Amino acid sequence: MTAHPIKIQSIEAARAVAALLVVFLHAGNMMRVEHLTGHVGVNNFFGFGYVGVDFFFVLSGFVIAYIQRDKLGRPGVALDYLWRRVTRIYPIYWFILLLTIAITLGGKLALGKEVFLDMSLADVPGTVFLLMDSEPPKYVGVAWSLQYEMMFYVMFVLLILNRRLGLMLFGVWAIFVLMNIFGVTKDLLPLNLDNSYCIQFLMGVACGLLLDKLPLRGRLSYCYWAVGFYAVCIFIEMFGPMGLHSHLGRLMLGVAGACVIVALVTAERDAGLRAPSWLVWLGAVSYSIYLAHIVLINVAFMILLKLGIYHQLPELATFAFAVVFAVLLSSLIGAYVELPLIQRLKRVHWRKAQPVVQGKVL
Repeated sequence: MTAHPIKIQSIEAARAVAALLVVFLHAGNMMRVEHLTGHVGVNNFFGFGYVGVDFFFVLSGFVIAYIQRDKLGRPGVALDYLWRRVTRIYPIYWFILLLTIAITLGGKLALGKEVFLDMSLADVPGTVFLLMDSEPPKYVGVAWSLQYEMMFYVMFVLLILNRRLGLMLFGVWAIFVLMNIFGVTKDLLPLNLDNSYCIQFLMGVACGLLLDKLPLRGRLSYCYWAVGFYAVCIFIEMFGPMGLHSHLGRLMLGVAGACVIVALVTAERDAGLRAPSWLVWLGAVSYSIYLAHIVLINVAFMILLKLGIYHQLPELATFAFAVVFAVLLSSLIGAYVELPLIQRLKRVHWRKAQPVVQGKVL
């Protein structure tokens, strides 16, 4: 008998918060263009929003490990697992890539500029197929992180093919990443496999595999402590001696992100933590928000410019309009394009998997 799927609401809500932080960051940064505000908007108040990506990597590792924890060592489900991951990432990404290209070319046409596709054959592996170690993705600015995601998903197949060997290889992988972080080696592995973002994913995987095995009793107070610890780590990462986006900073944010995830999940399980329903819903469409927000923020700014009110509105109002516009429209894309696509593609299986006794879906 297969257990009924469940969703961990606190994780969905956390996913929404991470996506919104990235939206706030980019909305402020995009205002610095000369013909807009000319400086980073709202005094760069959300300059720390990039940590949403760091949290996403930890969360990604946790979710995939927690979902698939009963499938480790079952090579018969490997193709179905990969199919699920591919159909989760690519279809909506391609939709938003085409949408972004169309909006970009349409904007150039409307402004009387030369219309051309800023992409060559050399860009196809990175932009269309999100292959690591290729040219940086064009048009969808956050697609670089999806290159890591796809690499992580492929690496996780090792655990599905052979649990013991996979765990050993993941341990060796973690050692190589830590050696790179602490300067013992430098970029020794191919495909950015020893980049510090990888340790964040690996921390999430460890949390997902160990959560139900450790005698942890969740409390609401642990959530406050974990979020406080994360805030302190953000402060140190931004203003400490390590500098922004350092390897050590990512390691620190990975530890803090893992603490937040464990605190949230155990508090929901043991202490009745409940997230607001609207935030849970935003979490469900957060992938579309993450992918589409940059082009939609640009559209929002162009609308205000065309109406002749961009420079008349208070800076905060301009920022708020762009954020609401981008989040609202990208959420609609998520609700009416992404989620229906996922449901349709879920019905397709490479191979019928054996029943799982305790399978749970986030």
